Formats: sequence, C-alpha cells, structure tokens
Amino acid sequence: MGALTPYLPLFDGILRHGHTTYETYPANLVVDHDASAQAHCTNRHVLAEAHRLLDDLPGVNHREVRGQNLWQIDPVNVIVRFKKTDEDGVSSNYQTRQARAFDRGAQIPGIPAEPTRLTAGYLLDATGMGYMRSQISLPTKRGVIWCAAIIPEANREAGETAWHEVQRQRRLF
Repeated sequence: MGALTPYLPLFDGILRHGHTTYETYPANLVVDHDASAQAHCTNRHVLAEAHRLLDDLPGVNHREVRGQNLWQIDPVNVIVRFKKTDEDGVSSNYQTRQARAFDRGAQIPGIPAEPTRLTAGYLLDATGMGYMRSQISLPTKRGVIWCAAIIPEANREAGETAWHEVQRQRRLF
C-alpha cells in the first residue's frame, strides 16, 4: 500500500468531488432520485474529476472497456475503478459480468492481468446523504481481502499514514 500512498489524496479528492457536486443539485430535482439515480449522477461527476486529475499524470492511462472506466497506474502496478461501496469496500451496484470479471481478476480485453485491481469507493451514511469516507479495497474471487479508509490530508497529523484499515465489526456469538 505504501507505493500507492501518493495517489490516495487524489482518489479522496475525486470521490469527494463527485458527492459534493451532487449535493449542489436543487432539492426539487433530487426528490425524484432513488439511490440508483443518485449513484449514477455522482459517478458521472467522479469520472469527470478522475479524467481531470489523472489523465495527464505520467504512467497513468485511462482505459474504457465496454463502458467500464479504469485507470492503469503503471508506477504502482495497479488498475483502479471508482465506485459507490459498502462499508466492506464492496461495490454496491448491479454486478455485471464485466464487474465480476474485474473483481475476480479474470481477463478483461485490453487490460493486462498482472496489475492489482483496486476499487476506490465512497461510503455514505444510512440516509444516503452524508459522506462518511473515501476508501480503497482489494476485491477478489473470495470477496474483498482488505479495505482501507483514506484519511484526508487536512485531517492527518504530520507523519500519520494516509489510510487505516477498516473492517465491519461483527458479533462473536
């Protein structure tokens, strides 16, 4: 995760931008939005900001594969997608065949299999309105292996890590 650290503030900014922009929509418009419409609108703003911030960085290449937007970041050997996620880092949308292929590490046309595939996601509160955190997760065939909350730069102490592991708390019995 250490090599990925310089990119975490960018991911956090991209994800927060999408939600913040959606929050500026007039109430008379969003009253008709269900969770799916809200996620779609937010995602469009996330993708636009990702293009603005990532596309010109050295070693970063945008790939669109049948509508799935991916950023290959060669310096750290990862491919990242941006999604709304649950508290475990699992993307919360309908799992298309292509989304399942990404999560399982299966071959996707035009994308090399070697880079680690990560999901940069945002988590909303139970109302679906409040932004709780940006996070990064590693999906696999067996589910999400790990999920880390991205700590915004403004909230970090000097020398503090840019992330901390998050896990859903479950009852023992």
